[in-house]
Amino acid sequence: MTAPSAYPIAGIFYFLTHPQLWMKALCPFLLTLIVGIVSLVLSFVFLLPLQAHALINANCPAWLAWLVSVIFVLLESAIFDLIFYALMLPIFQDVLFDATIKARGLQRMFDTRIPVSGLVLCCRGVSSGLVLVYILIIAQILILIITAPLNLIPVVGTAISCYINGWPACWGHHIHYDLEFRGFSVSDSRRWAWKNKAAYCEFGAVAVALELIPLFNLLFMWTNVVGAALWVCDTYEKNEKVISKQQRQQQSAGFVDHLSIGSFYRPHNNVPTPETFSPHSILSTNKQGYSRI
Repeated sequence: MTAPSAYPIAGIFYFLTHPQLWMKALCPFLLTLIVGIVSLVLSFVFLLPLQAHALINANCPAWLAWLVSVIFVLLESAIFDLIFYALMLPIFQDVLFDATIKARGLQRMFDTRIPVSGLVLCCRGVSSGLVLVYILIIAQILILIITAPLNLIPVVGTAISCYINGWPACWGHHIHYDLEFRGFSVSDSRRWAWKNKAAYCEFGAVAVALELIPLFNLLFMWTNVVGAALWVCDTYEKNEKVISKQQRQQQSAGFVDHLSIGSFYRPHNNVPTPETFSPHSILSTNKQGYSRI
């Protein structure tokens, strides 16, 4: 497998060479543009006169009241557009994540997708959650603010800042997969991310560094999603190979007569028992038995 730090770069090349992914990234911009135009027109038609007359009634000079009202309307429309874009962004990022998996030819990942309860999905939004993802976004912004002074140290300080911010950034890119494919709870996803914090920080450090580049960050915020999906795809294919190898070893040892790729055996009270299984997460043997990897 490729090193985690290489996947954000791989995501750039994969995104640029697969035009079918472009519209997934363009949709929120186009929707925001349309909503922005509509909100601006409605604001000038309805809000502008109301605000201007309110200021005039408060003994504000007419020319100043209209000027201030125009400024307020422009600011209100801009804030509304930003909120709308923030609401659309995580939804279309999840759409792009799924589209990347399909572009890799791994449609079968959706066949073994683990059903998730409605309560868990509410924590991740329409596709894979709004509440949780916004909490993550706020947390990332707070960490960026706290670590901002590190950027005063040339190169080294910025690198440290990116590494610190890398873990929550990477977790945010993977939680859609954890909840909706692996069947994890939010706490399971967090524990898994912390257990693999070194790899998450590697990926996230490069992803955060790319998103710090002015103007290009509008592109990299999408290619990082593609990179995260590519990482998941490689892990999934690796797990499939491990499963196939374990099945062959068990069959040759006489543990099972007929073992499909959808099941495996785990010792329980020294008696092997079957359990439903998918390559989204696998079991590896150790001295105490089996552990999830």
